[in-house]
Amino acid sequence: MVAGGKGGLQVARKNGIAAVALRAGLVATSLAALAEGGLAQNAALDALIGTNSVEAQPIFAAGRLNACTMVFDAFAKDFTYKQGGYVKINGSFGLWNAKGQLGITLKVVLHDLDPRTMSLTPSPPASAYFVSGNKTTKDSVLFTERSDTPGGIFVALKAEPNFSIVAEGVQHNKVTIAFARERGGMDIQLPIDTSVVETAQNGQRTQSPKASMDFFQCGQELLENMTATTPNRP
Repeated sequence: MVAGGKGGLQVARKNGIAAVALRAGLVATSLAALAEGGLAQNAALDALIGTNSVEAQPIFAAGRLNACTMVFDAFAKDFTYKQGGYVKINGSFGLWNAKGQLGITLKVVLHDLDPRTMSLTPSPPASAYFVSGNKTTKDSVLFTERSDTPGGIFVALKAEPNFSIVAEGVQHNKVTIAFARERGGMDIQLPIDTSVVETAQNGQRTQSPKASMDFFQCGQELLENMTATTPNRP
């Protein structure tokens, strides 16, 4: 017989129930704290959705200007393939001297982001091109290949209509690209605001025409250099 008889058993049961209730309360409090922390984390990530930075960057080959690019960094939520999961997208687009012929380049690097651990998982798109109104420039793609950057693909496109699309987009601070995560799958559209030079952690964006101006100046010099080195034809 347990010391204390039935009275002792009742006390033990009460203490046990109290202990279970206490543990349940602690678990509920912990889950609530985690939920609040998760909500705060998601709110911070939501503030970063959109273009986070754009920078004009010239590229040289053998000491000569060979390409003019706009390097971008953006953040989005993928409702097409990942049920609203967070994705980080960066890359570049621009003009390219392809052996004396003008070409257009597009690089898209895609990572899935886990908001619980803030870890990034590379996931290269299957295709990418520009969007112009109700059309894309898919038919002007010359080739698409995996980039040496994890999660990235590199796309080379014909000069037209892509040159006009890129130039007008940069001029109006909006270049829209589309990419699919599966071959033949739905395209995700990403508008890039070329006026955004940096974004603070709270989502506040700093805008400036500098990147656009630098890009157009680089492009003018590239075209002039290509014209000067192109042999005269009879």
